[in-house]
Amino acid sequence: MSRLGGRVVPPGYRADIQGLRALAVLLVLLYHAGVPWLPGGFAGVDVFFVISGYVITGLLVSELLRSGTVDLRRFWSRRARRLLPASALVLVTTALLTLTLLPQVRWRETGWDIVTSGLYVVNWRLADRSVDYLAEDSVDSPVQQYWSLAVEEQFYLLWPLLLLLAAWVARRRGRGPVPLTAVLLAVAVVLPSFGWAVHLSTASPPEAYFVTSTRLWQLGVGALVALGSAWWSRVPVPLATALAWGGPAVVLAGAVLTDAQTPWPGWAALVPTLGTAAALVGGVRASESSGPVRVHRAALLQWTGALSYSLYLWHWPLLVVAEARWGQLSVWAGLGVVLLSVVPATLGYLLVEQPVRHARGRWARPAAGLAVGALCTVLAAGAGWQLVREVDRQVRANEAAAADADGAAALAGDRGDGPPVLAGDGRRAGERLGGLAGASGGDLGDGAGGDGAETDAGGAGGREAPSGTEGAPSPDLDGLDLAPSSITPDPLEATRDLPALYRQDCDATGEEVLRCAFGDPEGDLHVAVVGDSKIAQWTGALDELGEQRGWRVDVYYRSACPWSATPVEFEEGAQAQACLDWGARVARRLVAEPPDVVLTSSVKSQGLDEDGEPSGPALAAGMAQRWREVTAAGVPVVAVADTPQPGDLQVYACVADHRDDLDRCSFEANEGSGTGPLLRAVEEVPGSTFVTMNDWVCPGEDRCPPVVGGVLVYRQGSHITDTYARSLADVLGDRLEAAFDRLGVTAGADAAPTGR
Repeated sequence: MSRLGGRVVPPGYRADIQGLRALAVLLVLLYHAGVPWLPGGFAGVDVFFVISGYVITGLLVSELLRSGTVDLRRFWSRRARRLLPASALVLVTTALLTLTLLPQVRWRETGWDIVTSGLYVVNWRLADRSVDYLAEDSVDSPVQQYWSLAVEEQFYLLWPLLLLLAAWVARRRGRGPVPLTAVLLAVAVVLPSFGWAVHLSTASPPEAYFVTSTRLWQLGVGALVALGSAWWSRVPVPLATALAWGGPAVVLAGAVLTDAQTPWPGWAALVPTLGTAAALVGGVRASESSGPVRVHRAALLQWTGALSYSLYLWHWPLLVVAEARWGQLSVWAGLGVVLLSVVPATLGYLLVEQPVRHARGRWARPAAGLAVGALCTVLAAGAGWQLVREVDRQVRANEAAAADADGAAALAGDRGDGPPVLAGDGRRAGERLGGLAGASGGDLGDGAGGDGAETDAGGAGGREAPSGTEGAPSPDLDGLDLAPSSITPDPLEATRDLPALYRQDCDATGEEVLRCAFGDPEGDLHVAVVGDSKIAQWTGALDELGEQRGWRVDVYYRSACPWSATPVEFEEGAQAQACLDWGARVARRLVAEPPDVVLTSSVKSQGLDEDGEPSGPALAAGMAQRWREVTAAGVPVVAVADTPQPGDLQVYACVADHRDDLDRCSFEANEGSGTGPLLRAVEEVPGSTFVTMNDWVCPGEDRCPPVVGGVLVYRQGSHITDTYARSLADVLGDRLEAAFDRLGVTAGADAAPTGR
């Protein structure tokens, strides 16, 4: 034994590995603190992956060569002692911080994040959420840092088994286990995983970042370096010294030159991966006098490397909780929180991590280590489960106090013992649209959040667009109550209040055109519904209307995709083209099997013009092109207005926190970001018309109330709850029928229905 930086270290200890750990964790901490000159600091995680693959493989191969096998119970016991106590401590603490400091609407999601973190599968949960359109209101999880630990734990479970398999094959063939293992690792793991990472980082970057299959190659590169140790000991000292200096320099340069927009972990991830591998190779033979070992041996760097695991665990939940309480942090505030995390990280390291890891006597036996791991897993997952149960308890208590809610019916007039009638003259929505409702080649705008680009209608031909409120007048605001005794759905359950469409696998994510049937399958009127989530939010109400009024409702839905021949911006370029292809296929389907009428809507305010610039008129022109394809076949189109945008306000979260002061959760009235392009397209296409429900979705003079008739209006973003949409079914039906009359829609003109 020897001493380094005041600590006793075993023979063969490599100070450069601890120094690389320090570099990795500092990159991550500074990146998360928001340091602007380090936009690629997330690559510190890639450094950790390579180091883990190297260290673990070195331990396993040494045991395999010494004893001819690997003691799996002993290996997994050591891993459990090393990782799980500190992990469980942070997860349990995070559950308590969530319960006391985070908004209630985040409890359920965070609870499940903690459960899956405790079980080391959270990376798959985060990957799924990253591509889930319905998770648009999700914010950074306070345990999001556990995704990389999940990847490593999955590697630790599988890699010893694969190593034993390779050793068995080598013995059968009479060969040494190391060369064969290296070949099998390269061919069966590293190359396929890297190829998949390159593909997925372009096709679906958020998913690629988290999944294990795109990260195994980085752990495998570290493993290959460990398997080649016999060769690295013969590397010339000058070359080894250059590699030892150059590796960390390359990692730092990559962290400065890459950013969050770089496809990751694709080709660019080779920089930190190979840089770390080079540093590990060079560290075997680097010169003591001219190499970086003297830097690595600095006491502060050694201590940071030893503390890196705890620092990585503790800094992130503190940052997330701080942002939840005080809003977006400045760089200096972020650095302050990161610095503060040193305190719990040090205490956890000294009082929990090290004592359990270096236990003696019977507590050092494999069975004891595995028992410790099992206990930590139960404690961590149990803490998350208790958080979920607390949400369920509160929801049950709130539902028990809830009465039957009227929703939009509370705003209907009353005529004694007869059925309610709607009050008002039907003009308010049209008036709020200003020049939009009756524009004739003038400024149609782009709706709330539009781009303010040139807005000449072009091609309108002087045809006046209807107000969109015919058939059912505006609501009676005397029925508006901003202090309801109960709220349905409970805001803690708002994100689950979805139309059945989302439970029936109706999102056309692939190349196939999916058709989901609602309403009356034998109905006389065939209504096709096409578009993104803004038309999908009405499918519950359309389903009821179909059953009541004899409509056969077929839904063609693709999340985030407007029905337009103009591309829209996505993080992934392939998705923009997929939207265009889907819209064209739907149009061909509707021409081949014409319905009686098409309903459509959209949340998008801009498309890309010929120069690739965002433009509202360009999006409208693309919509008009699609509509003309079906109107030419005798199928008219009804555009349904986008619903008002709450902006940055998360309505259901606000309601959950301010149940007794709902006025704090109202927002300025607007017509929705997608309404402008829809109106423009109506102006351009004869055989189309416009319907708005925004006077009912936002039944206030100047501000939109969050709750109407005891029903929560909004779930995520600017999407309304299914409960509120269904309460508007009669109003929607009357306005749609008035629109059908304007277009001369008659039932029975469509072709025979076909399957999906």
